[in-house]
Amino acid sequence: MTILEIKNLEYSYQDKKVITNLNLSIEEGSFTTIIGNNKSGKTTLIKLICGLLDSKNSITIQDNRANTRPLSNNFQFFGVVFSDIENKFLFQDVYQELAFPLENLNLKKEEIEKKIVDIAKEFRNTKLLDKKIEDLTISEKKELLVMISLLHDPKVLVLDHAFSMMNKKTKEKIGRILLEKQKKEKLTIILTTTNLEEIIDSDYTYVIHNGQIIMEGKPLMLLREDKILNRVGLELPFMIDLSQKLKFYELLTEEITDMDRMVNALWK
Repeated sequence: MTILEIKNLEYSYQDKKVITNLNLSIEEGSFTTIIGNNKSGKTTLIKLICGLLDSKNSITIQDNRANTRPLSNNFQFFGVVFSDIENKFLFQDVYQELAFPLENLNLKKEEIEKKIVDIAKEFRNTKLLDKKIEDLTISEKKELLVMISLLHDPKVLVLDHAFSMMNKKTKEKIGRILLEKQKKEKLTIILTTTNLEEIIDSDYTYVIHNGQIIMEGKPLMLLREDKILNRVGLELPFMIDLSQKLKFYELLTEEITDMDRMVNALWK
């Protein structure tokens, strides 16, 4: 079932066209990635999807026009994490930061405590609850923002460059957790990124350039279009690039993203 559909979306800022005739469709419970360079229009698109900018009825969310819905409905429907971590926290303590959005939902104290402990356990990071915001690393701050975005059980989780500046260990952990939630809870995930490595586990990918979709399809299929990707400022992941070169010499028959798998394939 389609959960979000965009038809002929146009958006201008100060007389400059930012989004041009953009069309995309996202299925419920899917993991969709939107890849493009830093000025491709990805963040503007995310703000339009979440109702932070007027999409002029070009976006449909569960059969309702995005801009006809009360903004509070969008906040309940979406969990959103933007790339910037500055000025994103209101309190000194991690626990209070997690409690605040739940208090706004008028939940009882016991329910709030349970939700906070549950999300900390799910992220395998209960020690985080005892920390001060100022003592957190950049990766921990980003992880906290993802946790906060999931507290109200959104239907759609939107991650706008959320993994940038995050260390590899934290990124891999959060990636596994989100993929588990996608499969078990039918959580719909939308991730924007400039990093082609981050699209590999997604179900479908859109490539955006100058506010337009220039390619779309399964990630591994798109990664074979290295000339187009390079032309719009995107660099192939090392393992994909190596796989394609080894395929050219008939040493591999498919793209392999894991080094151990590649070694095993080469030594057969």
